[in-house]
Amino acid sequence: MGIDPEIGKRAVAREAAGLVAAGMRVGLGTGTTAALFIDALAARVRAEALDIACVATSEQTAAQAEALGLRLAPFDAALDLAVDGADEIEFGTLRLIKGAGGALLREKLVAQSARRFIVIADRRKLVSRLGTRARLPVEIVQHGAERTCARLAELGLAPALRIAAGTRFITDGGHHIADCTLPADIAPEALDSGLRTIAGVVETGFFLSGCAAAIIGDEHGAIRNFDGDPVSSAGLAPVAAMLRRLDLPKPVAPPRLAVMGVSASGKSTIGLLLADALGVPFCDGDDLHPQANRAKMHAGKQLDDEDRMPWLHRIAMRLAEWRRTGTGGVIVSSLLTRRYRDLVRGGAGPFTLVHLDGSRELLAARIAARRGHFMPASLLDSQLATLEPPAADEDPIVMNIDAPPFSIVRRIVAELARRQGG
Repeated sequence: MGIDPEIGKRAVAREAAGLVAAGMRVGLGTGTTAALFIDALAARVRAEALDIACVATSEQTAAQAEALGLRLAPFDAALDLAVDGADEIEFGTLRLIKGAGGALLREKLVAQSARRFIVIADRRKLVSRLGTRARLPVEIVQHGAERTCARLAELGLAPALRIAAGTRFITDGGHHIADCTLPADIAPEALDSGLRTIAGVVETGFFLSGCAAAIIGDEHGAIRNFDGDPVSSAGLAPVAAMLRRLDLPKPVAPPRLAVMGVSASGKSTIGLLLADALGVPFCDGDDLHPQANRAKMHAGKQLDDEDRMPWLHRIAMRLAEWRRTGTGGVIVSSLLTRRYRDLVRGGAGPFTLVHLDGSRELLAARIAARRGHFMPASLLDSQLATLEPPAADEDPIVMNIDAPPFSIVRRIVAELARRQGG
């Protein structure tokens, strides 16, 4: 008996459908695996009377969703979740090639508008290098399509206009698709940027960032979850994508940053976006707390200095490691007192301190809106009383948190570039 990939595809479709909750706006992908997800989602909606709104990535998907009774909504706001298939998923990076179904432009629009973008596939789609199995679809305008293909050929991509039913394939957006072969020595990011400079190219099938997770199924129905872009996992992919498109001036050397502030100041959000914008590692200082500390905080108890010493040591070690390797990095941590910051500096050497500052009213409102975080709102006043704002000799970058994350990160990156530029 041959291997049946449909078993794995159905398994991941059911798993992804289980991620949908009442009230969500959900992006629906296009393709055979996405179609199975839509089937599974519709079954859940019928069985549980889930109230969700869906946005389709193609006319084909819209027709399927409508026939199954899923409510389609206008694509005029952000999405909570988008689920789609992929033609290739690169092991270790979760970079993707998509577009075999001809809907790559709308798929990318939906993926970048989702707070969480999940890819589902059978394990045949996992590859060690993009282009191993699939060709790269490039969506191009109809006018001058042959000339655009000639430009693609100059890049060594051997483009072929896609044919369907004996004629050139036309996307839902009214464009053609050129399927391209990727040479083994091409860097996807550089190629993607180069393709976008060619007049006539509308979009590429590269999805090089933003995948929060891939759910992979095998022929026995077993599934494996592969974590992806932490920015996307935190629901920040749209903001990160905007920051990347700005091509902000970067510091000459990878910086080592400690983002500090009290609970709900946005340390994790700003830290993740900063790390992504700067291309450096990210570490959440909360993850370095010993389990005893985490249990104590969860119970609403204040940590004392003895509790914090092992934690501060781990923070210093992480910053020192980034200094030794030259990678730079962003760590987020409260670091409320000068003594704690000096202890970390003693072990880690110099680093740049970013202080996220905000009013008690704003902080309290953010804490009240949180779900699943182990810092109770009752500790806010204690933290504010403990806080010793960085002094001038610490040379901090101070940001008021009443601005949007996009603006805060943009200003921090600009200040880092200014400082290194003299």
